[in-house]
Amino acid sequence: MRRLRVLAFAAAAACSAAAAAQGEHERRLAAELVVMAGDLRRLQSDAETPQHREGLHARLAGALSSLPLMLRRAGAEASAVSALRAALEKRDWRALRAGLDALKKRHPFEAGALLPREATPERLRLGAAIHRQACAGCHEAPATDTPLPAFNLFEQAKRTPREEFAARLLIGVRGDRGTAWRNPFSDLELGALLAYYRNGKTDGAAGK
Repeated sequence: MRRLRVLAFAAAAACSAAAAAQGEHERRLAAELVVMAGDLRRLQSDAETPQHREGLHARLAGALSSLPLMLRRAGAEASAVSALRAALEKRDWRALRAGLDALKKRHPFEAGALLPREATPERLRLGAAIHRQACAGCHEAPATDTPLPAFNLFEQAKRTPREEFAARLLIGVRGDRGTAWRNPFSDLELGALLAYYRNGKTDGAAGK
């Protein structure tokens, strides 16, 4: 474990330069918009249960409550949020999608710093270690009878667009008030998690 942490510390500086190119407030805003658009897509999907759709609706409402502050921190105008809130309240998904798409164009999410070019053994081992420490407890045996389940991350990585999955890892756990927490990981560590989830468990990566 110590060797993996040393590896993460040594390489973190290389990843931080890419994050600095897109200011941290701007990057988190861009990631939030990608996640909101993903939640809206899921909200419209017939594959989600009514309970899960209501959970997504509530999460979108919460995201819209904090969006003006995120926009201001990123030096952007927040006037568009009132129309988004009205669209959500009316369940006008087309208008909400159009509004989110417009904001995403103004604040594009640059996921390149997080997306690993290859799943090296070192990345997979680091991703496996972080998963065991911080993620497995909730995500390997999710309680699906709740509005916002902690779904299996290996399955989520397969059915979620790469950019969106990277954005979800960046902004951290977005469950309810009892489970939400800010992402504590560096870009290098997030990249290792992405590599691990995208490639699935292997004997060499997962360890014991």
